[in-house]
Amino acid sequence: MDTVNRQKGEMRRELRASRAAREYDPELAGALCVQLAELCLRNGAAKIACYLAYGDEPDTELFIDWAIDNDIDVLLPISNQDGSLTWVKFNGETQVGIFGFPEPIGPEELLAGVDLIFIPALAADKTGQRLGKGKGYYDRALGALEDVAPVIAVVFDDELVEQVPTEDHDHPVDAVITPTSTILISDRLK
Repeated sequence: MDTVNRQKGEMRRELRASRAAREYDPELAGALCVQLAELCLRNGAAKIACYLAYGDEPDTELFIDWAIDNDIDVLLPISNQDGSLTWVKFNGETQVGIFGFPEPIGPEELLAGVDLIFIPALAADKTGQRLGKGKGYYDRALGALEDVAPVIAVVFDDELVEQVPTEDHDHPVDAVITPTSTILISDRLK
């Protein structure tokens, strides 16, 4: 195993342990929703891609509800066996996906044409590097797009770290959102 993969593995173990020890805090979920909603409003988003948070990930449910209530189309991913993601327009319905957690049901849509893409992360840094869970689903989905909308990593405050080890296939993000802050990295966002 090369150095970067070893560093990523160690960082993932530490972050997973930290998340596992964290108790759910509805105030954090509400604060995160405010940060996400304000970014949508500042950037005039009419159609977004997001994800259904699972387990100890930062909670996106309030935000998804807010977006739908405010007539913003929400696309959510379904994980496929081949390592790809299929995007569907979320209508509130879910079913258990291939990894055993709820995934959306809805009409399939292309990720191209969304205004903002919110993706999960275990950590991110202020240079736009993101550490995912290691399966590469989001890196492949974003890498397949010709014109990628601004990408925003969603993490807890203590997961905004000094440096994330990266490889060439790792897709950078344009911003990092935590429950208490929005860090704009590129000039593609307001």
